[in-house]
Amino acid sequence: MKISVPLFLGSLSVLAYGMYGSPIQAGNPRAVAPVKVDFDRDVMPILSQRCFKCHGPDASKVAAGLRLDSLALARKDDVIVPGSPEKSRLLKRVSEANPDDRMPPPDSGVKSLNPDQIRILTEWIRSGAKYEQHWSFVPPKRPALPSVSDPKWCRTRIDRFVLAKLAESHLRPEPEADRNTLALRAAQTLTGLPPTTGDLNLYLADRQPGAYERYVDRLLASSAFGEHQGRYWLDAVRYADTHGLQLDNERGVYPYRDWVVRAYNQDLPFNKFIEWQLAGDLLPKPTTDQLVATGYVRMNLTTNEGGAIEEEFLARNTFDRVDTTSTVLLGLTAQCARCHDHKYDPIKQRDYYGLYAFFNSTTDQPLDGNITFPPPAIRAPSPEQAVELQKLRDRQTRLMNGLDGEAARRDFESQPTEIPISSGWEISPVYASTTFDEAFDAVKPPEATAGTVAWKPFALEIGKDYAGIVGRDNAAVYLRGRMTLSKAKTYTFGVSSDDGVKVWL
Repeated sequence: MKISVPLFLGSLSVLAYGMYGSPIQAGNPRAVAPVKVDFDRDVMPILSQRCFKCHGPDASKVAAGLRLDSLALARKDDVIVPGSPEKSRLLKRVSEANPDDRMPPPDSGVKSLNPDQIRILTEWIRSGAKYEQHWSFVPPKRPALPSVSDPKWCRTRIDRFVLAKLAESHLRPEPEADRNTLALRAAQTLTGLPPTTGDLNLYLADRQPGAYERYVDRLLASSAFGEHQGRYWLDAVRYADTHGLQLDNERGVYPYRDWVVRAYNQDLPFNKFIEWQLAGDLLPKPTTDQLVATGYVRMNLTTNEGGAIEEEFLARNTFDRVDTTSTVLLGLTAQCARCHDHKYDPIKQRDYYGLYAFFNSTTDQPLDGNITFPPPAIRAPSPEQAVELQKLRDRQTRLMNGLDGEAARRDFESQPTEIPISSGWEISPVYASTTFDEAFDAVKPPEATAGTVAWKPFALEIGKDYAGIVGRDNAAVYLRGRMTLSKAKTYTFGVSSDDGVKVWL
């Protein structure tokens, strides 16, 4: 079973857990070892929520000159004595029976610590009162496999962690789920959809060892896998098909969305997945996919509102790129360092603006012009379109390499793919109406009033945005032209409008 771990780690734990059902309450809980207190998870929230208002780095006035954001500062006057909770004045003050002597003081507006929080601080001090960095700065290490009471129950290493956690909470697993339920859980986890009838029947009929793994492989190979998993990434990098401000017009960034889906489905290595998005255009001889991937840099809100100042929006756009990258890729908020060195993490203001300088080197304009394809833009055919374009290029090469006129005609007519020839495009006058419905429904197309419409030549450019062609609200305008094919066939045209569009053939 092939799994792209960096892009799929979150779903993997859900899938493995789902194989064995949900835990239920055990009747006879076993004794378990004390839980190890984790500074980031257990201690730091208590200090930041209960103590730092008066004894932290951002306190307006540090009370009694005491700081609790590092052990070196907190050891003053035996406030914290590592290894000796009974000697640590911190525990005495937060446990005082007299409310007037208890910390935090009643007039601070901060709630007193509850018994569980005091127990956590006690265990932390007993174990050495170690202050730790934010988890994103700590290199990950593979943890040792925990001991469990029933090793035979565990099929994978993940199962050991699941079973140990259940025992820790005095719970036991349910019996294994039936195959229909398991198939549904796996499909919904990997594709967001129930299994197809064909996949489900194939799995239920497969009684050989490894049937479940083969079923999961089929789910991973489906296009729905990339569509489902890719949406989490697109949410994180603020993908949207519109500009986001002022008129909120459409913008043509969907090739980036399609590339993200393909990256998941093609199991693109995680380092390339990130490198292409941050700097695909800086690679030697970048491919179309590598250029499209840099759409990540241009997912910010844009505008062309009157009165908008270009320099201001250049800064806002760059801040957005820095903050998104730090949040999504570094797992922390670097935004504080815009104005000062970070209080809790080793991020200097100099580092923040070093990253700012990298994203400040883009060539797109701060204001978008309210157009669908604000430059720089490239043609980004889908893989299927790329195949057809290559056929056309190959055909052109053959024709250019000396085929005579008759041979060229036979070659042209034998090709399965043909681009229709468009000509004679004209535009009608603008028909003003009092309401949108009247403009859309009541105005008759010019074909119904032949000879009474003053048509004018119109230079139609495929792919160009003609926003503003009508020029007023509640009005309609008509375009007409001729598309010529050498023989009858089915051909697909794409037409779009943010208000409404009709097509007559």
